[in-house]
Amino acid sequence: MRTPINILDSGKEIELQPGIYSVRVLGGWKIKTSKFSLELRHTTSDLKIELRKTFWRIQSYELKKRAKKIGSVDIPKWGNYTIHFKHPEDLKVKRDNIPLLSIFQNYQSMEEIRIIIG
Repeated sequence: MRTPINILDSGKEIELQPGIYSVRVLGGWKIKTSKFSLELRHTTSDLKIELRKTFWRIQSYELKKRAKKIGSVDIPKWGNYTIHFKHPEDLKVKRDNIPLLSIFQNYQSMEEIRIIIG
């Protein structure tokens, strides 16, 4: 799954194979997660998978945009999953994480924040 998902698109269905997937936020390197989390629910069973937040938040580029890893999900079963975001208003993203630059920047609006599972 390499297509970006907006954090306001709760309930979107995605197909995943078994494995461990990184969850990255697109658009910047200064990320505040607070209570933000996500849950994947298998569409044909009652399997629920929570986001495991990571301590080492690796910065990278995904789809020519700045990305930062916020966690991972362990998928045990192949199938379609619906993604549900918890407290999406708590996810804050700024382009730069350098203090001198980031004080002059505003946080991105919720409509602009996207994540990648992959």
